[in-house]
Amino acid sequence: MKKILIFLLSLSLLGGCVPAKKIHLSEHVTLSFFYIQSCSQCQAFKSVAIPLLEDTYQDQITLLHYDLDEPETEAIYDQIIDSLVDFDEEFYGNGPFIVLNGYFALLGYTTGDEEYLVTDIQRAVNHEELGYELEGLRFAFKENQ
Repeated sequence: MKKILIFLLSLSLLGGCVPAKKIHLSEHVTLSFFYIQSCSQCQAFKSVAIPLLEDTYQDQITLLHYDLDEPETEAIYDQIIDSLVDFDEEFYGNGPFIVLNGYFALLGYTTGDEEYLVTDIQRAVNHEELGYELEGLRFAFKENQ
C-alpha cells in the first residue's frame, strides 16, 4: 500500500512539471500590471501568472509593474482608465489591474485565470473574439470600439 501511495505521489509531481506551451505572436505586446503590495490577488498574479506569461511568450511580451501606492503611478493609471470604455469609477484604485496595452484591461485575478489570459492575449493580437471566462471585469479600449 505504501509503495502504491509513493508511486501515485510521484506521478502527480511529474504531471506538475510540464513546461509552458510556447506561443508565437504576430507582434510584440506590452502588459502592464498594476498592483497593491498588501493585495493577495496581486501577489498570486505575480507569483503564478507572470512566470507563465514569461515562459509562454518569452521575448514577445514586455511586462511592466506599477505599484498603485506610488504617486508616480497615478498619471499612468489615470491615462489608461480614461481610455477605457465604461470603466466603473467604483473600481478605481483596485488591483490587480492587468492591461494588455491597446487591447483590453482586466480587473482582478483568481488562480487559474492565467490560462484564460494566455488565450485572450493570443486572440486579441489576432483580432479574434476574446473568451467569455474573463469578460465580467474586462474593459475594452475606446479606440477598439
